[in-house]
Amino acid sequence: MRKKAVKNAGMIRIYLNMAWKLLQKNLLSIVIFETVYRLFSSQLVSRLANAAINFSLKQLGTSYMTSENFNKIMLHPLTLLLIFGILLVSFFCMLFEIYAVMAALEASWKRKRISVPVMMLAGGRGAAQFMRARPWTWFFYMAASFPYLWLHSSYSAIRSMKLLQVSLTKIYNAFPAYWIPVVLTILLVAFSFVFSYTIPFRCMMTEKEKNTHLRVRQTLEKRVLRELGINVSFQVMIFLITWVLYLIFGTAVVAYAKLVKTPSTVVSTVIVYGDWVKSTMSLIGGAFGLVGSITYLYLIFIRSSRKGYQKSRTTKKPSSKLVRTFCGPVTAVVLTIAMLAGETVYLVYAMRATRAEATASSQYISVSAHRGGARKAPENTMSAIKYAVDSMSDYAEIDVQETSDGEIVLMHDTNLKRTTGLNASIWTLTYDEISQLDAGVRFNKKFRGEQIPKLEEVIAYAKGKINLNIEVKYNGHNQNIVKKVVKIIEDNDFVDQCVLTSMNYNFLRQAKKINPDIKTGYTMKMSYGGLEDMDAADFFSVKYTYITESFVEHAHSLGKEVCAWTLNYQGDMQRMVNCGVDNIITDDPELVRKVILGTTDRNPGFVSLLGYALK
Repeated sequence: MRKKAVKNAGMIRIYLNMAWKLLQKNLLSIVIFETVYRLFSSQLVSRLANAAINFSLKQLGTSYMTSENFNKIMLHPLTLLLIFGILLVSFFCMLFEIYAVMAALEASWKRKRISVPVMMLAGGRGAAQFMRARPWTWFFYMAASFPYLWLHSSYSAIRSMKLLQVSLTKIYNAFPAYWIPVVLTILLVAFSFVFSYTIPFRCMMTEKEKNTHLRVRQTLEKRVLRELGINVSFQVMIFLITWVLYLIFGTAVVAYAKLVKTPSTVVSTVIVYGDWVKSTMSLIGGAFGLVGSITYLYLIFIRSSRKGYQKSRTTKKPSSKLVRTFCGPVTAVVLTIAMLAGETVYLVYAMRATRAEATASSQYISVSAHRGGARKAPENTMSAIKYAVDSMSDYAEIDVQETSDGEIVLMHDTNLKRTTGLNASIWTLTYDEISQLDAGVRFNKKFRGEQIPKLEEVIAYAKGKINLNIEVKYNGHNQNIVKKVVKIIEDNDFVDQCVLTSMNYNFLRQAKKINPDIKTGYTMKMSYGGLEDMDAADFFSVKYTYITESFVEHAHSLGKEVCAWTLNYQGDMQRMVNCGVDNIITDDPELVRKVILGTTDRNPGFVSLLGYALK
């Protein structure tokens, strides 16, 4: 066993030496190509995706995508067709990149140098040739290779593309058990690992599919497990190197902020430039992962029997004069410098457009205690409301639902088990039954006997002390709840001291129809599209991960405010202050107030700042 491990370690060293020898000959060209191409292709796919979704929204007669209409929009045939088109573009970009990198590796293997324009020409030619040879199957070959080749880009892509994040979350939640999608994902990646061994043979040789499979089997015969182990080791090393670079860049950002910026702007600077570190590392990690993977696969290829390979290369038509000029040394240098200059200008412009100096909002930012004060007291109880008052919060955010006998009570979940221990839906119980439940002991024994309050009780206590953000929950059993909530607000003369919010836009329409003076807010788990047609919402309450500075500016241009929920981390709070939101919902109102006023630790430790940069 030990001899086998030593042998495998020796093989990994051999592969690493071979990979370095291949890469170093044209390393500069590969780095420049990846730098230019990754930024271009990522921007292309991102902008096309945004344009496609906006076009779909327009054609479907809606201006905005929310959690309510997400499934309807994403599963519409037009949207699915546009998504397929985006996948075609993405897979073509990947195929182009594969051929360009392989051209550089091939040149290195022949001990020749290659310029960036020649790599691009090889990428375009190779991709076109591959698609012509396989007009109906090239898409599936790229789809099968995608999980392996984009393994190191997947996390950053999911994190940065919120729409993709929501889609994957909904797919995951659609399975009856959590382990099913996990197992399916592992099997998919494993299949992609094995399938990807055929990539260099398909790209570098022209032969029938059965011959390709036979050649791969002959190449890997009796050493499949060893090669898979080496492959996995390659991926682990790429992952570790990427994270080391991530830490180095993050440390550099923190050092710059500590040395150059004033204490009041250190945190903001680290957060803003930390975002740039994440974006940069997503490109570097993706490029490093694909180049490393293709290099490993190419090493497998050159160790195989390449019978028929040279013949396919020597029968190529001579290059045209235009191609020779385009690939000439002078033209190659000029084009490379032009591409780098253009990319530098773009990056400088983008960074200058990013605000890094904000320490507090130019206007007043109000603070809402989430569910009354869920960190300090049992959520949606009188004790929580009292904490919200004591913490000097501007609002207490509460959730209301309806009992079986029509009473409006404070409750977030449709099921009572999490907060009271009783496994029952709220619409199946009367208020008398609910009033017997203990809503405090599961939070802390000192709150034993805490009851679930009625909305009237909370309003009576809050009047003159604190404003209320009353979120009306939709559970399919409370169609008349809005009318009852509005009546309670009006009967207690509380219109000017509350806002009414909901994830159900129809509830907001109902509230405005009953009483136009009630201020309403649309609560959204995601934000995508236009805001212009949402007349029933006076403001937008959005999950903070989907809020950007441009979103806030757009909402403000329409005369709408933006509320961010739910923030409990200082770095996220500072980010929302920088974006210019109007209200922050949190479990820690005191910390939010300190961030807004700029009275948090003005000289946080290096490790804390590094956490802000890398989170």
